[in-house]
Amino acid sequence: MRWLLILLLCAGCSPALLATRGAQDPMLFNAARVDSADKIAIFIPGALSSIDVFVNTKAWEDAGYGRVFYRYPGLDGMDTDHHVSIDVAARTIAEFTARYPGKPITLVGYSTGGLIALQAAPQIARTHPVRVAAMSTAVEHGGGVRTIARGGRDVMRSVMATGSVRKADVWKRFWAGLLFGPAALDDPAAQPELDRKIAQGAKIEVRLDPSIVVAHMLGLPGWTVPDDLDLTGIPTAFFVGLNDPVFSTAQTMQFARRLGGDITVYGYPGQGHLLFFTRPDAFDDVLDFAEGRDPRR
Repeated sequence: MRWLLILLLCAGCSPALLATRGAQDPMLFNAARVDSADKIAIFIPGALSSIDVFVNTKAWEDAGYGRVFYRYPGLDGMDTDHHVSIDVAARTIAEFTARYPGKPITLVGYSTGGLIALQAAPQIARTHPVRVAAMSTAVEHGGGVRTIARGGRDVMRSVMATGSVRKADVWKRFWAGLLFGPAALDDPAAQPELDRKIAQGAKIEVRLDPSIVVAHMLGLPGWTVPDDLDLTGIPTAFFVGLNDPVFSTAQTMQFARRLGGDITVYGYPGQGHLLFFTRPDAFDDVLDFAEGRDPRR
């Protein structure tokens, strides 16, 4: 919620953040591997996330993929000289694929990265076979009032449960809710696993200053499905935690219907928003999908 307040207060405070393209190339990859690979997988993280969320995809190279990562301002060696624009990011990724004519492309987007992958796919499909896997995908308007209300509710519940307003106390409980959904917080059987994941999460928490938060979040509230977005003929799948407190299952299904096309939704019971962390084996399922296999075979 603090990040939301920062975004509202600072949305117009830095002219540099009005730029939608920075001076650096956001695409990070091993050129030799991508050149020699039979196919390419492009991984796009979520807002406020590093490309480290895709650390468990090394096995994709053994399956013949060249891995490419899209980086956001302020993280992974990128300057904070622009803000994330879903339109511009999608176009940048599509332009990148033009360097590799004929190679099949799989787009793997996490959270906000899912929106970028969905918008890039039809552009890429003009010249390449392309598939889209969206993990814990964001939805229109960044979830809007429903997502903000749930976030505020979960923060208040964390404050009430801990009896504290200190971030060190509240964040642990809020983080646990992101992992497995708020209901898990009151399940005694889940406490040992929660404690382990909270301890592990403390090691990967990314320190973000206000300029990074604004740069990543500025474009989300205004994003809606473009009128001309057409996923017809593009294999598309959502991989989502069924207890996701950020984008609920109902929001995800509504979004899938709004997109049209033939979208398959794979749900993970008992899981929240951070599938890359709680269920790293989900990347095996995504690889199955990329290869045209049924992930739930």
